[in-house]
Amino acid sequence: MSDTNRPNTTVLYAALIAILCGAEVAVITSDMGNTVRYGLGAVLLLALIACVFQLSRTRRTR
Repeated sequence: MSDTNRPNTTVLYAALIAILCGAEVAVITSDMGNTVRYGLGAVLLLALIACVFQLSRTRRTR
């Protein structure tokens, strides 16, 4: 990834993390069935972990 794209990518990952956190809270606090809630929660949690990992990769200095 080029250095010129780093600030834009960092902002996008940070925004995506915020959105995923909100979605996780919405799913956990909803009145859906347990299976659906836990399934969607797990998918959102994996996406959140992947975004945090990608954000940490963009923040590394060389």
